[in-house]
Amino acid sequence: MWEALVRVLEHLTSAENPLWFYYPLCAVVAVVYKATKFDDPKKIALAALHFFVTVSLGMLALAVVLYVVSIVF
Repeated sequence: MWEALVRVLEHLTSAENPLWFYYPLCAVVAVVYKATKFDDPKKIALAALHFFVTVSLGMLALAVVLYVVSIVF
């Protein structure tokens, strides 16, 4: 099972993975979404960073869970 997780992480970090387009898209969405909530640029930056990290880790966790489920079943 650990080998499967290592393969997923290797695939996610490879340069030819098209999911690298996700990161700039998520960053732009985070900044625009948080800019509608706050007026202070410092608060926008911190909230956007928190949003970006939270969404990215959630998507990574979801990808790992779905990959492991696809291997098991």
